[in-house]
Amino acid sequence: MSWGAKPSFPWNGSTLSEAPLPTCSCCGVRTFHIDNSDTKDDESDKDVIEGMGLRGEAFSSTRRTYQEVEVDQELINKLRLREGDEDIEIEEDPVESNDVEEIDHGEDSNGDRGIESNDNQDKCKLTGPRSRRTQGYHRRLMEREPLCIPCNDNGDTKEVELWRLRSVWPAKKPEELEEEKDNLPEYMFDKEGNPVYLHLHPEFVREEIVPGEKNRYYATICSYCKKSLDGKKSPWRSIVSGVDFGDGNRIGLEPLTERERQMVSKVRHFLLVVKIESNTADGRVIERGQSAVKGCGIYFNHDSPRVVSDLLSEDSMNGDVSLQFVGPEGEYDALVKKVMGSSNIEGRSWIIYQWLKVLQEVNCHYQYDDKLPEFEEVKAKIKAANEALVTDAEFVNDDSVVRETEIAKDDARHIRTHGGVGNDVDDMEVEELVGGNVDFPMRCSYITHTKAGSGKDADRDYLESAAEALGVDAKEFATTLSRREGTPLNEYEHGDGILAKACPDVCIFGTAYNSSRPNLTTYQTEHLIMQYTTNAACNRQLLCQLFESKRRHGVITNMHAKASTNPKEFEKFADEFSTSEFQEKLKAAVRNPDGADAKYVLNKVTPLLTFAGRKSAFGALERNQSAGEMLALGRRYGCAPAFLTFGIDDINNPNAIRLALRSSSNEDFPAVVSSASRVELDRGIPLEDEHGGVVHIPRGYTERLKHMNDNPIGAALAYKQVVHDIMEILIGIKPSMYGEHGEKSTKPKIRKGLVGQPRAFFGKNETTHSGSLHFHVIIWAGLSPWFIEFASDIPQLCKLISEMLESQYCAELDRHVHVKDLVHMKE
Repeated sequence: MSWGAKPSFPWNGSTLSEAPLPTCSCCGVRTFHIDNSDTKDDESDKDVIEGMGLRGEAFSSTRRTYQEVEVDQELINKLRLREGDEDIEIEEDPVESNDVEEIDHGEDSNGDRGIESNDNQDKCKLTGPRSRRTQGYHRRLMEREPLCIPCNDNGDTKEVELWRLRSVWPAKKPEELEEEKDNLPEYMFDKEGNPVYLHLHPEFVREEIVPGEKNRYYATICSYCKKSLDGKKSPWRSIVSGVDFGDGNRIGLEPLTERERQMVSKVRHFLLVVKIESNTADGRVIERGQSAVKGCGIYFNHDSPRVVSDLLSEDSMNGDVSLQFVGPEGEYDALVKKVMGSSNIEGRSWIIYQWLKVLQEVNCHYQYDDKLPEFEEVKAKIKAANEALVTDAEFVNDDSVVRETEIAKDDARHIRTHGGVGNDVDDMEVEELVGGNVDFPMRCSYITHTKAGSGKDADRDYLESAAEALGVDAKEFATTLSRREGTPLNEYEHGDGILAKACPDVCIFGTAYNSSRPNLTTYQTEHLIMQYTTNAACNRQLLCQLFESKRRHGVITNMHAKASTNPKEFEKFADEFSTSEFQEKLKAAVRNPDGADAKYVLNKVTPLLTFAGRKSAFGALERNQSAGEMLALGRRYGCAPAFLTFGIDDINNPNAIRLALRSSSNEDFPAVVSSASRVELDRGIPLEDEHGGVVHIPRGYTERLKHMNDNPIGAALAYKQVVHDIMEILIGIKPSMYGEHGEKSTKPKIRKGLVGQPRAFFGKNETTHSGSLHFHVIIWAGLSPWFIEFASDIPQLCKLISEMLESQYCAELDRHVHVKDLVHMKE
């Protein structure tokens, strides 16, 4: 089992062969439910567990678990909306939580102070941050007229009820509940007979109909929220604490592509370059799983986010996007014809219009915008902007550039290029996708730095960066790829409001955590990307923004630690830096990186900057640190006996597929995998399934590849779990010193694994050009290479060593396994 020695997974009175993937109705976080608390007493698995060395505390549960809680009067008193007719405006910051798991959460909700509620005004029995929503205002929202939005490019419209965007249960109007009152529990109505609404995601509250009795309702709640509720505290980052991102799927809003998100967002952090290449030769696709063209979005960071006022002008629609075609000369017209009509290139006018119309009604940052013109006028503007984007596109037909592009594609395992056995037919894919409405899979990359051509260039870049960081004007010697806006936004002044403005499809109401912090905490980031909607996980701009913010603030934190640790030395450096003599030397060093001034400046600046940037992700210092760590381990443990590389086929990994899809309930796929769903995942055969739900299971390789490109979080989480399982179960050593809740373990548990008793390891994650992850690890375990060298002259020892190495590194599958796969392939 990919989850260790766990034969089955109990969930809601049934036993599943796959771990359930439930969602908490309180906070919206979705993770695998794996409760191993009973494994220590499970005698049926005794031999397996003891044989794997996982007996006792090493196999106990440390994960977020879930349970169904019956909705009763006690739960209603804790999760009900405030009493009143108007939503409350609160300006006070929430109080920090004292829970062990909630340390360093900070100001992450739009709630009030932790004061016990007054029964005359607010019947909620929780302390801590609270949502500002009220019962009366929510009922009034339900009385409003539906909003008409376009549902296709022809201008046909549909009516949507905007109150459904809110995460409130029950998701029914008062008159509908009144009709069902005879079957509903009495606690669902107050003394005046009005229905009581709760802060719960309605999708994850299960209804149980019992003949002759009142209906019963069960809400799925995670262990974190349950602990807070039992302590009569408002769970942080939950709906009741004021964190509700909304769900556009409830009213049928279409997901936005990268191009469309750029056009709708009011704050833009990146320049987007869309690179298009041909993927056909002699009428066949070159890389399986792709369409007739291959697309890649490349993000370049602004020095400061760009603020857009007029969203529908051509300059704002095309100002941060450019198009580039790469291929042999003569293919330009063919490539343009293939991509015209694709939502990855052309913004779909009806989707942009429906989002802007809804945002003007519910998003605080769009409410005061000018009224939208008629749909046909907006359609014409967007069409003109799309045509201008293609007209201004750059075409690269340099053979050397094309050749370098091909060489860079180093997916040696061919997981995302040629794939494995699937149901797609290569010849059919070209005919199906060319000229149709099916979008080609488009992955995205984020550019963090430019590649240095030589050591001298690297020194120059380093000195220029040092001059920029220290405020010395050396622009005449430096170049830059990004641009700074005239009125840059300040993260320390706007907090997470910048994030909400940049991602209106994630934060539909225009608020995130109402935090004044310049960046999200680790807990907030996890909460955001693990939402059941997958809106944040599928937003590549948001993922790039979170990554860049963590990089920058990591350097700031390290610099602060450096200055605080030794303030006298830092003051001494500051005094020397402020002199005109030092600044002249710095400018001279930029002009001549090999001179004496450059060596003097490097000796002064390097210790300061290396400390600040030593943990910066993908930075030069972090990469160089790896070499030092490996050499240090070699000096301590000697020559490493084992070097392993492994990865996963994330495109066909069931857990990656489930994590990439949004959830519609906790009873249907992908939350649970029924027998029919398992057949669809394994063989790609569609079957009728009463528990199939409304989420379509991707069966073909191309469709699965598109989901992995759209939601890289799902593939990363599945890969991370496989790495942890292989290292902990097969190798015998945990790959991390930290537990599931961030607690640090000073004594890692080590046991004998496949390659012997591990003493230490050094591992690194890498990604191929195609986007798939793999893991390189050096392991100090088993026989020392020195011992093998000494025994090379003794035939008897050589034979024993050879047999032992064969047993460790060689394995084969039984014949019936291959036959079974062949039968599936033929079917």
